[in-house]
Amino acid sequence: MATATDVLSERGYHDTSLDEIAERLDIGKATLYHYFPNKEALVMACMEAVGTQTNEKLRVIAAEAGTARERLAALIRSQLDIVVARPQMATLFRQPRDLPEAFRERARELRREHYSIFRDVVRDGIESGEFAVDDEDVALHNLYGAMNYVSTVP
Repeated sequence: MATATDVLSERGYHDTSLDEIAERLDIGKATLYHYFPNKEALVMACMEAVGTQTNEKLRVIAAEAGTARERLAALIRSQLDIVVARPQMATLFRQPRDLPEAFRERARELRREHYSIFRDVVRDGIESGEFAVDDEDVALHNLYGAMNYVSTVP
């Protein structure tokens, strides 16, 4: 799935082929079909794995003991580790317009879940007085922009 994610990131959904993925893995295309009946199933498996694993990891961090500031800092570090180490994974969620509608909807669900993890910690910080925020939505939008596009900076 890591190789498929790389190809998807480089080429986009429509220009990704199972032939290229199999070639990069140095396996026959039939071997891919043994595990995934078609490209759609492989792409959905990649997106599902990346999204659910990331959200679960972040959920655990958000639930840990500590101040909202400490938990938010840990969430940001974890997110940056993911985005910098494997920017291809973030691409699956950052630009879903290339994906079929069913995939775009699932990507939106996973992004909403991801966003709510950060929002809940930020709200905890606002309520406890740790964060002074005039507009929660603007603050979160800026935070997300900074985190999710850090891998595009040369």
